[in-house]
Amino acid sequence: MDWSFSPVFGSYSLVSLIAVGLLFVWVFVIDTHGLKRAQRWILRLLRLMLILALLLVILKPGVSWTKQREPEGTIAVLMDKSSSMQLSAGEGNKSRWDQQIEVWSGLFASREQLGKQIRFAPFAYDSQLQSLGEVESTAQSPPALPAKAEGASTDIGGPLSQVSSASFSSPLMAVIWMGDGSQTLSPAKTDPQQIAKQFARQDIPLYLIGIGPRGDSEQARDLAVEGVPEQLDAYTKNQIYVRGMLKARGVANRDITIAMKIVGKDGKPVLVEQTVVRPTKSDQAISFQLPMLAPEVGSYELWVEAKAVDGESVLENNRTTSYLNVRGGGARVLYIEGEPRTESKFIANALLESPDMQVDRLWIAREPVQKWPIDLSQRLSNGVYDLFILGDLDSDAIGTAGSQLIAEQVLRGAGLVTLGGYHAYGAGGWNNTPLNDLLPIQMGAAIRQPRNAPIDLRNHYEGAVPMVPAAVDRLLQIGEPGSNLTEVWGELKPLTGANRWGGVKNAPGVKVLAIGGAGQPLMVTGIAAQGRVMSLAFDSTFQWLRQGKVKEFKQFWRQVALWGLRREAVEEGMQLTMNRRRVLLQQPAEVMMNWSAGSKETPMPKEVSLRLWRLKDPLAEVQAPLETQIGEYRLNPRDATSMRLGFEGVKDPGRYEWRAKTVGSEGKELEARLPFVVIDQSVESLQPLPDWQLMGQLAKLNESAGGVLVSPDQTADLISRLLERRRQATETVVETFQLGDTTLDSWVAFLAIAANLVMQWGLRKRWGVP
Repeated sequence: MDWSFSPVFGSYSLVSLIAVGLLFVWVFVIDTHGLKRAQRWILRLLRLMLILALLLVILKPGVSWTKQREPEGTIAVLMDKSSSMQLSAGEGNKSRWDQQIEVWSGLFASREQLGKQIRFAPFAYDSQLQSLGEVESTAQSPPALPAKAEGASTDIGGPLSQVSSASFSSPLMAVIWMGDGSQTLSPAKTDPQQIAKQFARQDIPLYLIGIGPRGDSEQARDLAVEGVPEQLDAYTKNQIYVRGMLKARGVANRDITIAMKIVGKDGKPVLVEQTVVRPTKSDQAISFQLPMLAPEVGSYELWVEAKAVDGESVLENNRTTSYLNVRGGGARVLYIEGEPRTESKFIANALLESPDMQVDRLWIAREPVQKWPIDLSQRLSNGVYDLFILGDLDSDAIGTAGSQLIAEQVLRGAGLVTLGGYHAYGAGGWNNTPLNDLLPIQMGAAIRQPRNAPIDLRNHYEGAVPMVPAAVDRLLQIGEPGSNLTEVWGELKPLTGANRWGGVKNAPGVKVLAIGGAGQPLMVTGIAAQGRVMSLAFDSTFQWLRQGKVKEFKQFWRQVALWGLRREAVEEGMQLTMNRRRVLLQQPAEVMMNWSAGSKETPMPKEVSLRLWRLKDPLAEVQAPLETQIGEYRLNPRDATSMRLGFEGVKDPGRYEWRAKTVGSEGKELEARLPFVVIDQSVESLQPLPDWQLMGQLAKLNESAGGVLVSPDQTADLISRLLERRRQATETVVETFQLGDTTLDSWVAFLAIAANLVMQWGLRKRWGVP
């Protein structure tokens, strides 16, 4: 303590004079008239006390001292109550919820150690934040926690944001967050990284306690198949790729097999394709793709699954279900060409714009760049191609064996279109291959065009060759509907040459559709057993594009391809769709029936029956019927070509299928099916491992305020950090007191002086002293 004086008018000399004068009065002015000795000393003592009191008032004494002021504060504690807390904590049979309760108990036991000015504000969170009240340091028992962790989803940023804006009885000094870091609420309400930065700016430390097994423990092994689309659309025989991502944890440098199975009409899964991936890190996401050919028209169930590894605690996320919707009209086209040409490029692009066509281009370079003949046996062995387009290519490029394979598939129903060129037809030696018997034209004894030699023009018509329709046929109907056929073709630029054939075969089904200005045949169609063949003597229709006839160019080549595919007419039909094919229990969904009017423009039927069937799980061990009807539903018309049903969902998980039936225009029964799956899987259980990466990022962003990521067994270290932070926040303050600074002590001094004077006056009056 430090004492000080503040005399009146700031002058000790004046105070000294006053003190001398008062003492002089006390010493020399003595009342002796009629007083006893004791009475006289009583009055002298009272007068002395008055003098001392007056001197104190005049001197105004003061005192100052230092004091440690401990700050008040609130520590928010957030505990995860989502159902993922029921999973293993990585320590024996202890759950994450049990581990979380132990941590909270340790924090509650340390409340007195932190001091009386510090209180806890516990919260429980899943997708929402639940306050459990504030806990004073004097509390005898902790607040009641939820009996069970059963939240359906977890939000990290939202609860943290609510804590940052909440009102507490004392300032928020720290936030302790417990959980596994798995964000399962989608979309997230708030970005947790932004909240961590906000706490850092406010100098509020964010202490994260990760609950769950670490990445290097046995319980951390997990495979999860993610990112596979719920449904895929494809046309028959088109090749598709099913893409996804494998999240692999704890399985570094191990081969993982990913298989794709299709569930057949008998309900049994059949392996379609598989691949092997090898993670190189303990926590890695690896993308994959599995190819397959679209089967017949229908809706199919696909299983994409990763083969389980030893030590996986959760297997539900190893497999995901997708659905493949296969539409009719799809086709695979093999375009075989020699050196790339302008014509071949634009033809392929025009066909590829049709979603129902898949064009595989096979460019065969000249020798010695590519050895002739190439082997087509593997490419053509499974009969996946519906149409072959043969461009400007020498017959030696594929050899007799390749020509024979194409001929066999054409005879069985595939289409064949041959284009013109310097090495086409007889000039390329095709008159000596099995294809010679299939084509509708006669190549004759054409002059063979030698390789790497000047072009022999005797096999060709030189100069401009106009293309003139020789018959009225759908193949030649291009341009706007109802337009004059002759006028449309007359507007197109002439061809820049054409192949010279030996003639046109006189055979059933052979038809000349277009001729040149001199009457030479340019476009001839025919039949070869079950297949269709077309020979074109030109390869310069790309000129139509250059004159702006883009629509006519695309129409012509698409109609050529459809003719070879025997698909000039489209049948009526219907298709079922759902906005989601993986449905949770009692989750609503929308079912749509889309009507295809076909070539005959048949209006949508007024009555369409829709039934829901439950299918047997092919992997179930319990014997059950293959299918059970659940009920019948009513489709409501939506517009002229669609109907809609608002489906409320089902209560039981399993495999289901919609079946719609109606009667077509010719009395034919039409049916459409759509399978889907109802899953009883919480998104919480599909992410069995903590997201240590996210928790580490949050701690890093809050590092400037003291944020850190700790494990549950480091609670004592966390208490030490809080104590150290409390010590750093303790303030040393200097307090002072001076007589007369406050109203209270001024009144006390005044009353003391007044009381002394009253006592003197009373005693003097009583003792008869004037």
